[in-house]
Order: sequence, then structure tokens, then C-alpha cells
Amino acid sequence: MDELLFYAKLILLIVLIYDVVILFRKPEEGSKVVILNFWKELERKGVNGVLIPCTMIFIISLDYVQGLNLALSLALFVLSMIYIAYPRPFALGNNGILMDGKTITKERILKAKKTNKGAKISIEWYGWLMEKELPESKVTEAILEEFEN
Repeated sequence: MDELLFYAKLILLIVLIYDVVILFRKPEEGSKVVILNFWKELERKGVNGVLIPCTMIFIISLDYVQGLNLALSLALFVLSMIYIAYPRPFALGNNGILMDGKTITKERILKAKKTNKGAKISIEWYGWLMEKELPESKVTEAILEEFEN
């Protein structure tokens, strides 16, 4: 059973490394860019901003109680904290929106609407209809101007 948990943590480590690496993508030239700070990122993550670190602390606690090496669990904790709150660029460029290291092309954006905390965009994401919350910023205002129906 310990081997299975080790491999599960290893897979989670690979996924988190991928998610953290894409956060460092740069916006395209000529984009309207704003850097979202730590607190804005935590607000955007909502309940996941609490649940993910708590889960990692739980994993560290289990490893400690079982007398396992804590290095992998601590690495997962650090990577999850970077993923949750690393200040990242939020941009609108010619090709689309850069958000969380991923580019949402303009063709996939169906509509945008203003909310109390910024805006929501409806997008087609790999065949699914999905809504994304956008933080209040000059980039969000530009997105609303371009896509609001």
C-alpha cells in the first residue's frame, strides 16, 4: 500500500510541476497585461485556496505518523502553494486571453458579462461550455468591451 501511495504522490508531483511551469508563460507582444497579486489569486481560487494546502498538510501529517520520508510531501506542499498564489500575468492579446498560464483563444470565447467582482466569460473548452471568473482589472474591462453582448 505504501508503494501505491508513493506512486500517487509522484503522479501528483508531475502534474503540479506541469501546472507551475505553465504559470511562467509570457504574454504576447502588445498585450494589455496586469499581474495578479497573492491575495487576488487566493480570492480567485475560492475554497480551493484553503482545501489544497490543508490536503497537503494532511498528507505531510500522515507521512510523519507513518515514519516516511517527508521530502516528497513537502515538495508537493511547496508546489501547491506556488500554484495557488504565485503572482501571474493576466493578459488580453491579439490571439486571446492569457489566464493561469493558458491561452484562451478568441474563437472559444462566446460572451462576457460584468459581475460584482469583475466579469465572467463563457468559453468552449475542449467541447464543453465553461464559465471563468475574471478579476476586476483594466484587462477585464478591455475583455468586456470586446466580448460583451
